Parts: sequence; structure tokens; C-alpha cells
Amino acid sequence: MSDENGVRHLKAVRDDAGNVTLEGHDIGKGVSDFYGPAITEYEWAHRIAAADVARLLTALGGRTGDDILDLLPTGPEADVYGLLAEHQITYTAIFSRHGD
Repeated sequence: MSDENGVRHLKAVRDDAGNVTLEGHDIGKGVSDFYGPAITEYEWAHRIAAADVARLLTALGGRTGDDILDLLPTGPEADVYGLLAEHQITYTAIFSRHGD
């Protein structure tokens, strides 16, 4: 998705253990606004432990049997991290990289 701040690619994947990983890549003005003009790219992957996925499903308005991957917002306005903070759901940074 893209807007006046640049381009965002965000997807969620689930592994065999039930962990959900958010994988993202931002390019453009929004990154520079945060990191400074020399940085135009940011890439990351953050994992939500399987033990917390049910809480996230509930926070998204889902119910048992719903697929959390269908409920997670992925557009440029997606505030997944705000949702995680609001519901005190922790995540682990797998990697984070900024720069060209």
C-alpha cells in the first residue's frame, strides 16, 4: 500500500508452532520523518508467541475458529502495534534494519 508518506508492505504469517510473525517494509518520507533524511527504508519482523495469539484474536474482535491472519490489518493505516500495546500483548523483535 502507498500514500503520501511512502510505501508499506506488511504481512502476517503463522508458523507450525502457532506463533504469528508480522513482517514489514517501509520506504519513503514516513521513514525519513522518523529516522532523519538520510534513512529512507525500514524493515522488520516481530513475533507474537502462540500463547498470546488467542488474546490478539479477541482484541481484533475475532472468536474461536476465526483465522487471525484474516483479521490482522495490513494497510498503510494499520496500527497493529497500537493494538498490541493497548491490550498489553508482547512481541519479540526477530530483526529490525533501517537504511538503504
